[in-house]
Amino acid sequence: MIPEEILRQYQPRIVQLGRDEMLFQQGETATHFHVVKSGRIKMATWNDQGREFVQGYFTEGESFGEPPLFNHLPYPASALAVVSSEVWKLPYDRFVQLLRENFDVHLKLTQVLSGRLIYKSMMLTEIAVEEAEHRLSTLIEYFHRNDPAAQQESVWKVPFTRQQLADMTGLRVETVIRSIKGMEGKGALRIDDGKIIWTKQQNHRTI
Repeated sequence: MIPEEILRQYQPRIVQLGRDEMLFQQGETATHFHVVKSGRIKMATWNDQGREFVQGYFTEGESFGEPPLFNHLPYPASALAVVSSEVWKLPYDRFVQLLRENFDVHLKLTQVLSGRLIYKSMMLTEIAVEEAEHRLSTLIEYFHRNDPAAQQESVWKVPFTRQQLADMTGLRVETVIRSIKGMEGKGALRIDDGKIIWTKQQNHRTI
């Protein structure tokens, strides 16, 4: 989202994380702006029974955790590495300076945050009122629409495991497995060598 050459001008440091290593924990006050340099980061919460709910996954070039940073508030979720990862970490004052001096970056960040608000509103509605297959269909279609590379291909391999789909929809993995099989039977998607395949022809429902 932020060109690396611009980010480097404000002297961020790089944090290296091993798989499942925590970058920050829920409840910590936000003090830095974070961008994934390599790897994959997830933001997640856990209930009293240890059940995980994933707020989002972030890959190379994507930032995360901005809303509490703007308001000097505690993080509502924890951030940890899904795989070995590197993260740019920029202090708040230099982050604000970057935004002041780079309007295009500021505008792009605003657009990204607006998109995330729409995503959270959409998923809140899905989790509150919709059944498993509808939740999964909505989630898959959302990520398909927001993957630029997917628009150039006639078929799209869903880049999430069944466990990750469960973590993002509030479902149990057994429910996701059963629902995916049901959706395949209805022609809503297909399974190829264990991977979930979504096609433009099948992606017909308007969300």
